Amino acid sequence: MRYINPTNHTMKQKIIATVAAISVSLCANAIGPNVFNHLGINVGVGTTGISIEAATPITNFVQLRAGASFVPSIKFHTTETINYSLMGVPTQTDARINGDFKRTQGQVILNVYPIPKCSLFVSAGAYFGGKKLISISGHSDEVAAAQEAGVINTVTIGNYELPLEDNGNVHGYMKVANVRPYVGIGWGRAIPSKLVNFNVELGVQMHKTPKIYDSTNKEVPISVGLDNDDAFQKIMDKLSVWPVLTFRISGKIF
Repeated sequence: MRYINPTNHTMKQKIIATVAAISVSLCANAIGPNVFNHLGINVGVGTTGISIEAATPITNFVQLRAGASFVPSIKFHTTETINYSLMGVPTQTDARINGDFKRTQGQVILNVYPIPKCSLFVSAGAYFGGKKLISISGHSDEVAAAQEAGVINTVTIGNYELPLEDNGNVHGYMKVANVRPYVGIGWGRAIPSKLVNFNVELGVQMHKTPKIYDSTNKEVPISVGLDNDDAFQKIMDKLSVWPVLTFRISGKIF
């Protein structure tokens, strides 16, 4: 039988424990002594609406922000030309299409400060939620009459044909990606060294290509060959990205 010296065994455990302690200490020193030991609050206004965020340091050069942004209801309208055939005769009429833009979304973003003791930062992260971007509704008496006559059952908006509901009404909505990457650049500390400071940020949120859904939550495919040179389609084309310009007041809680 092999004899194991309990003293040597205990010594090995102590050595392993010492090495582990030294490793943890080195990792902590590499990250920095001020990790998660401060909390800040940011209140901002900009192209994402009104934002409220909490912030905490991750390293000496990185600060984490997390919060939510709110856009109140913003209504707009455009006039679309509806083409159809009435008793074999090409006919067209105008219909007022209403849009309602409102949004609530969350965000998790890292501020990286590459230059020590300088407030310049680059930011990266993601926005999530708020994928339903614009609600669409419209009505036309002429379209209602054509619908009753059985000569029309869809309305063309941009490059999309939305099905008509009762009495010449149409409803739908525009949806973008549920998780949207974000990059930006700015000036100011998310957690100020003093009690309060001001910061500004400019960036872009990647929506990807917006999609249209009807009132039954069914995706409406793009219709090939339609004229896309109208106001609604121009809005669609520009919404693949969302410019972000935000002005904030940042405060230090502790």
